[in-house]
Amino acid sequence: MTPPLAIVQILSGTWSLINNTSLRNGTILPGYSLPTGANPAGLIHYSATGYMSANIMDTNATNRPTRISWPPKDTDSDSDWALVGRHAMSYSGPYSVEVWNETHGTLTHGPLVYAATPSMVGTNQKRNYTLYEDGDVLKLNFHNYTAKTEGTLFWRRLAPSWEHSYSE
Repeated sequence: MTPPLAIVQILSGTWSLINNTSLRNGTILPGYSLPTGANPAGLIHYSATGYMSANIMDTNATNRPTRISWPPKDTDSDSDWALVGRHAMSYSGPYSVEVWNETHGTLTHGPLVYAATPSMVGTNQKRNYTLYEDGDVLKLNFHNYTAKTEGTLFWRRLAPSWEHSYSE
């Protein structure tokens, strides 16, 4: 089902993570206990053609060893790569929208085509959403039934990274 054009236009673009909070049994979990740390960085992108990509990583230097590089070298340690992977989350695929009203609804990311965590490939990740500040702030809520946690992520729309200048 094609979502209403208005919500696609609002979602389309790239958003930067501004806050990530998780709760267990109604108690806020300390940020340092989360896989992506107390001050994660992330981007989420929604295309006008129905695809999305999400990437979040821990910014704590102890979980981001600088002695590894891309492409990996034979001298890079597997434990360093494992540390980076343990503290990052990435996935992409199609998305769909169930609109409740002008500012609320459900986003379904998936079925995921790519995920850094192999068991997520093919799954659907449901997120209830709320839009604030005239559609420039996006709040996503989710439940992790395995970890028995719920989370809230706030994202701010990014301005284009370049100025369009077309001349005839």
